[in-house]
Amino acid sequence: MRLKKSFFENETPKVASSLIGKVLIKYTNFMGNYFKTSGIITETEAYGNTDDPASHAYKRLTLRNAAMFGEVGRLYIYFIYGNHHCLNIVARNHDQLAGAVLIRSIEPIEGISLMKLFRKTENIYNLTTGPGRLAQAFKITIKHNNLDVTNTAINNYFYFEENESIYQYHKFKVAQTIRIGISTGIEKKWRYIMLRQDRHSLQYQPSKFLSKRS
Repeated sequence: MRLKKSFFENETPKVASSLIGKVLIKYTNFMGNYFKTSGIITETEAYGNTDDPASHAYKRLTLRNAAMFGEVGRLYIYFIYGNHHCLNIVARNHDQLAGAVLIRSIEPIEGISLMKLFRKTENIYNLTTGPGRLAQAFKITIKHNNLDVTNTAINNYFYFEENESIYQYHKFKVAQTIRIGISTGIEKKWRYIMLRQDRHSLQYQPSKFLSKRS
């Protein structure tokens, strides 16, 4: 089932935690045909507003961060380090002026051959483990900024959905850690990662599909 706008109308950290285990789906044009690429979200980070100095929305509204102040359920895509795009989804409750969740890593499900082609690697663990790799594997660019992933009338190619099978066949928990690659707001444990249950030992271990082993 596709995630609705109401899913993203909550406190940003809660949405970031709830997105673990959900599925990212995007249909990508390649040589004139559309192919489905998808994956299970294994790692996210929450970014707030005036309560979060690490957030792009901390100081003021700008052309770059405008999507963070807009409707929930829309994408916030930005370009970083001169060669990487980052995928974020706007999420916040009614008391917040801005907020978004960064999708850091996923576990690929469909379209893996296409992802390998786009990423120029055969190593499945290097396909989507990290924001830049993820965006490259899914062909996500700045043109997707402000796209409403909840509007079925105008967008049937890029969205998030529930994953019923993961709860039945792959038990997992969600762990909190500090966020990665920031110098302010480092005390906030707003990074969420998937812990998968090993079928043999029944112990929970960090997913193999994370941007940083934890």
